Amino acid sequence: MGGMLKLAILGFLRDHPLHGYDLKSRIAALTGHVKPIADGTLYPAIKRLENAALLTRRSAPGKIAAPRHMLELTQDGIDFLRRLLRDPDELFITDENRWFTLLAFLRHLENPREQAIVLRRRLAFLSDPVSYFYDAHGRPMAADEFEDPFRQGLLTITNAANRAEFRWLHTTIGELDRH
Repeated sequence: MGGMLKLAILGFLRDHPLHGYDLKSRIAALTGHVKPIADGTLYPAIKRLENAALLTRRSAPGKIAAPRHMLELTQDGIDFLRRLLRDPDELFITDENRWFTLLAFLRHLENPREQAIVLRRRLAFLSDPVSYFYDAHGRPMAADEFEDPFRQGLLTITNAANRAEFRWLHTTIGELDRH
């Protein structure tokens, strides 16, 4: 989750400064279904990003008592986020959970041409026929080839989601190309 966590931290802080608890809540809402984020994972990651001068910490009055540490991106942090978005690792294109994290912050790339390039990478990945199950000859199997309702369901749901994503990708790439 290291790459996803780094991208989520930088992406949410690009939206606006946050304190650690708010940041943790937002990351959990985005990625918590994959793996809940523990304090022992989040705060060392924040410290590493701070040590790399990608974010700063400043004190702000608390709502009730003690001051809170607000986290904010530096210009280097903004530039680093843009690099992550512009040229994501292949796993961010092929892994659905990483893809959704990337997609959540792709608007921060700001250049429609560069956004379209990332979307085209995802489209190319989805264009290759794949399955979770293959026959003895290595051919991908379709939902209707199974009597097992659970495998049918898995493939039916995945295929419906892929069709919806294809439509969205084509529409969005077309809109970005017009800019």
